[in-house]
Amino acid sequence: MLIRFFNTVNKFPKTILLIILALSTFFFYQAKEGLFDHKTGKIRINSTVEPFIERDSGAYQQFLEAREAFGSAEVIVVALHNIDRKPVDLKFLITLSMLQREIEQIVPGTANVMSMLDIPQSSGICVGKSYFHQMDYGSVCQSLLDKYQHDIACLNSTAEKIDSEKQADEGLEDSLEDFIEASLEDSPDEILEENAIESPVNEQQVLDDTDYYTEPTLECGLTSKKQSPEKLHDKINIKIKKIVSRLKKHPLFEGDLLSKDSSTASLILTFKPGSNPESDSTQNILKELLTKHQKKSQIADKLRIAYAGQSRQINQAGLLINEDMEKIFPLSILLIVVILLFSFRSFLAVIVPLAVVLSGIIWTAGIVGLIGGELNLVTMVCAPIILCVGSAYVIKFLNQYQTESIQLREAKNPEDLDTTIPEIIKATISSVTVPVTVTAITTVAGFIALVVSPIPAVQELGLYSSIGIVIINLFTLTLAPALLNFIHLPELPVRKSQSGLMSSFFNTIVEWLRIHSKRLIFIWLVVAATASFGMFGLSINSSTKTFPANSLIVKDLNFIENELAGTDSLRLLFKAKSGDIRQNDKVLNSLKTAKTIYGLKKLQDWLFQVNGASEIASIEGLKIDKINSPVDVIDHYRMGLDKLTDEEVVKFFSKTGKNGPKFLSDAEDILQVTLRMSSSGSTSFLALRDLLLEKTPLFLPELDFSYTGGGVLASESANNIAQGQIDSVILALALVFVMLSLLFLSWKMGVIALFPNVITILVFFGSLGWLDIPIGVTISVIAAIALGIGVDDTIHFLSHYNEYANKLRNKRKASIKTVPVVGRAMLFSTMALSAGFILFSQSEMESVILFGTFTAVTLLVCLAIDMTFLPSVVMETGLITVWDYVGLKFDEEFVKDIDMFENMSVREAKMASLMAYTVDMEPGKQLFSQGEIGEEMYVVLSGSISIFLENDENRTDLVRLEKGNTFGEMGLFRNADRSASAEAYEKTRLLVINRDCLEPLKKRRPRIAAKLFLNLANNLQSSLKETDERLLSQKDFNLSLLETKLLEDGQLEQKEMSIDPSLEWKKLGKKRQSKLQPFTKQYSVLKGKKLTKINPERGNFIFIKSGEVAVESKVSSESNAFSVGYCWTRKGFDLAGEFVLCEGKADSIAQATARKDSELMHFTSESLLSLTQKEPRLAVQFLENLVCMLSDQLAIADKRLQNC
Repeated sequence: MLIRFFNTVNKFPKTILLIILALSTFFFYQAKEGLFDHKTGKIRINSTVEPFIERDSGAYQQFLEAREAFGSAEVIVVALHNIDRKPVDLKFLITLSMLQREIEQIVPGTANVMSMLDIPQSSGICVGKSYFHQMDYGSVCQSLLDKYQHDIACLNSTAEKIDSEKQADEGLEDSLEDFIEASLEDSPDEILEENAIESPVNEQQVLDDTDYYTEPTLECGLTSKKQSPEKLHDKINIKIKKIVSRLKKHPLFEGDLLSKDSSTASLILTFKPGSNPESDSTQNILKELLTKHQKKSQIADKLRIAYAGQSRQINQAGLLINEDMEKIFPLSILLIVVILLFSFRSFLAVIVPLAVVLSGIIWTAGIVGLIGGELNLVTMVCAPIILCVGSAYVIKFLNQYQTESIQLREAKNPEDLDTTIPEIIKATISSVTVPVTVTAITTVAGFIALVVSPIPAVQELGLYSSIGIVIINLFTLTLAPALLNFIHLPELPVRKSQSGLMSSFFNTIVEWLRIHSKRLIFIWLVVAATASFGMFGLSINSSTKTFPANSLIVKDLNFIENELAGTDSLRLLFKAKSGDIRQNDKVLNSLKTAKTIYGLKKLQDWLFQVNGASEIASIEGLKIDKINSPVDVIDHYRMGLDKLTDEEVVKFFSKTGKNGPKFLSDAEDILQVTLRMSSSGSTSFLALRDLLLEKTPLFLPELDFSYTGGGVLASESANNIAQGQIDSVILALALVFVMLSLLFLSWKMGVIALFPNVITILVFFGSLGWLDIPIGVTISVIAAIALGIGVDDTIHFLSHYNEYANKLRNKRKASIKTVPVVGRAMLFSTMALSAGFILFSQSEMESVILFGTFTAVTLLVCLAIDMTFLPSVVMETGLITVWDYVGLKFDEEFVKDIDMFENMSVREAKMASLMAYTVDMEPGKQLFSQGEIGEEMYVVLSGSISIFLENDENRTDLVRLEKGNTFGEMGLFRNADRSASAEAYEKTRLLVINRDCLEPLKKRRPRIAAKLFLNLANNLQSSLKETDERLLSQKDFNLSLLETKLLEDGQLEQKEMSIDPSLEWKKLGKKRQSKLQPFTKQYSVLKGKKLTKINPERGNFIFIKSGEVAVESKVSSESNAFSVGYCWTRKGFDLAGEFVLCEGKADSIAQATARKDSELMHFTSESLLSLTQKEPRLAVQFLENLVCMLSDQLAIADKRLQNC
């Protein structure tokens, strides 16, 4: 039905193209509107952590709650460093102050910008003011920076200075214009990087630029007129240096706002809830501000400005991925086109796959935009997935198109008209529709498994990829054939002489398969086992080190982490335990107690390992630099924590809530402690989390503890994604296994068909383990891509194999024949895709480099497995497919008419047929000739076969075999010469059975094989009876020749016997012999007694367990005298096949007599049928021996008959 549908649709190629063109235009518009930024024209990528956070998790709800109460936990740290490594001085602080003020005013979304100028004094006459405030005239605490600005303004308040200020304004205006022009030439990153590399020391003093200073608020009359600007600067600078020196070891400054050597000061930016610090606009504004101060500040020659934070990393990752998509992805497609052009030797042949893939990407992007979806760092790989799968599908379609074109031309006579394109397309669609659709369904089943993930990004990846694959499948069967109606492809090199490079390549593979198939299987199993051991070293770690070591972002991050504190943060949240009577009491709040502060102190000491190494030391890649908690503040204000009271804690929180760091929420129901640290990736982050969950309740048992923060949530989500991808791949493998089992109608064959894909995935994950490369978000997607390509190659190989198996009736030959036909398309698609993906190694992101490289390598491994392991396995097993099963039009009436299907259900009959081969014959076509060595037996499924003798060009017709008849058994079981010739009398379909199909049938379907052997035994028994009856109807031999005749018979039996019955009985073994006992009747017959109690009818078989039995022909029905004719003596667990002649009637032509005391085993048709059901594997072995014995006895009977 599916094939008929697509063949009908493809009768209208112009309509198909117009519809696809119209819908592509529509989806292109939807993609442009939904996924691209209208201002920049670039793809919008949500590079935040939001898509990676499980929405229903408690951690996410705590994240939202904490962000609402305290603002965003994510910070940007801006570091100002004196490259001479001299302590912070006046000019440095002026630059810091100006930069802080501009950031507060200009950078959107900032909640607070904190610097060393903001920390209040804990004691003294200027308590509550910053450490840079001092008592001035009028007992007013005045900022030293403000006073300096005021005094400088007063000293320069002359008219001349005013004129100069005007000129300075004009100069400033010019300088701003120059800055804007320069910024267009040099990006902020380039300017910052230039300063990060260069470190010249300029000794020239730079004059103060008073235009930066705040207008003075004090009276100029208080300023000494005798002071010069230089003396005033030196005076204030001395005071600044003294203050900085005292603050060097201050717990609120050191490592956070001021470096240990005082040469670096920082600005810590926090952002409001709902703001997007990782957005391009915020990051660009910040970069421009930093660049301006880097170039224009009065200490520019001694200043290095660096900044870092997760928002910068997220923004940079998004920009780089966007750049990769804009540059590398098109180059990848171009490289794929070049390789396809080289492979197919035709530009026109490249248009079809290119059109299918690009249209598929446009449609998928349009649907995503239409439903309001967005792209993130995970869903960006949908395009490469569609590129991979789409290229593979359409290249295989083109390859089949070429194959069908040649086959149709070869099938036509020279006088026939040329093959038309619609004929080729119809034949191609008939061949590829089912495998392509089954492949798509199987691949979609694998990707749709991702939808069960709790992570939104993974859900979207599964959904978008599934949509894309369905679209690609549709285009492969509609757009590709429609284009081929108008794009005339030249004759492509499908079949060339054996001298070409590709022919030599495939000849080498075929030769290896022919000679070393089992060895290749063993080699790949060893590879899989080795890879499996590598998986023990597999780790999941979404590393933050995704940028090149020489990039500015990494340099800035390393500099800040070395000079100050890490930019990763983790929030620890504490609440009163539920049920605590003080939970909602602001006065008796359990969060504001000395006990809580002491507990936090113990926690802090444990984190900093104050009392010696703790479990924290075991976390590799983690360095806790700073803990922002009330402990240090109270400790500093009180000069220690001894005898701390609850009242003091309450007072502290009331003061800091108004002026100072915020530790309590406005509702005073959440206490926050923030850890600043540097981590190597998600593994160290999550290890710390686990330790905190274990240890924190021990230090603060009276409080409920939780954690949150974008960093830890991102780490959890990244690990969940990576682990989820592994789980999803396992689930996908399970779904693909089910699909393949249904496809090949056997779970065992499902395993075999799936195994090449399992090996590919094992090699991929094992390589990561052996190379010690952790699984990250992007790398984990490779397995899904490999699975999609692997399943596609597997199904296409097996579908072609099935076709050749029916033609050649030999699985080894069929497998070898399939390799060069399918391998060409597999080779082209894999080489093209691998080359395209390897270009991603040119990215600046380590994760993208690994993604491109490992995808390319994995696809090559997949190709190697599908071209060596899969053919080898098929050669040793054989496969059948569901489309073959559906194609057999068997019903109960049909099965009843076929002797070979006796006692079989319709399903069993189909399975037996599918394990064999079918051949269609036209009237007059000869099947075999007299004298040929036989290797096959046949069952007439429809039509009829003429059996005839050929003597001196004279033909003698013997019999015509109708539907249901079986013939050729002696050729199958004895490789005997054909005693006659056979040809089709009319249009006939035959079922062909040979050893090549019997062996897998015995292993995989023993019950069906046992019934088949039982039916064969019954047919052979009937043939033996008929032959013996004809033999006995011949004229009696002369008595004088009896002794010679009997001697010849003995020699004939010894010559014709193919098996030794007694030996075969021993091979069964005692255990299996005992299993046969319930299915047989035992008889003991004394010497000289006739066998009269045993039913000799068809389907009953007598075995001589011990003793000796003779079957003798009678002179006549009225006499029991011994005939001078034939006597068959059976002993040593032989089969008394001739016993069927002993009908037990008065007119029987033979009788059976025990020559010795004998033990007999009698098998009835009912007992043997029961044996096939209950002990199928034993039945197969036993009944096959029975068939061989009957074949031997029939061959001897035929020889005797011929000698008469």
